[in-house]
Amino acid sequence: MSFFHCDNSEKYICLHDCIAEKAYFQNGILGFEFEDGFWILPGHQESNNAKPVRTDCSKAEFALDKTYSDDFVVYIFKKYPFGITLRKELSLEKFIEMVNRKENEFVFFYQYTDDWQRIIEGVFHSEKKPYFLECELKMNTSKVNYYWNNLREDRVW
Repeated sequence: MSFFHCDNSEKYICLHDCIAEKAYFQNGILGFEFEDGFWILPGHQESNNAKPVRTDCSKAEFALDKTYSDDFVVYIFKKYPFGITLRKELSLEKFIEMVNRKENEFVFFYQYTDDWQRIIEGVFHSEKKPYFLECELKMNTSKVNYYWNNLREDRVW
């Protein structure tokens, strides 16, 4: 699919509460596809809206530095009775497999960035137990591109 817009600045783009229906890794790029889009914030050159507005079908691509084995790490957190939570590390391949399973939804919550690293917090949501699995992605990347075609003026935050 081709896109009309590409932005590599995160100043006016937000993935909060966005659901990734598909993930892939190819040529050093970790990509996520969002059937329901992501948020374009007020002030973006493509938006005249005073509130955040959704895009149509879109994707985000993170250029990973795969020089070292710890350049991409995924943790899921499993909660057990008596207040016990275990952190389990997933491979990139397993994470992508989980995102692409139809019985899971991966929902983005928060992103924390600096010049070359990023932490993304989210959850895997399922209709079966466990209904929610907290997830944390840590990656070395200094470049991200966001792609979309149109803004959906009927979908404001």
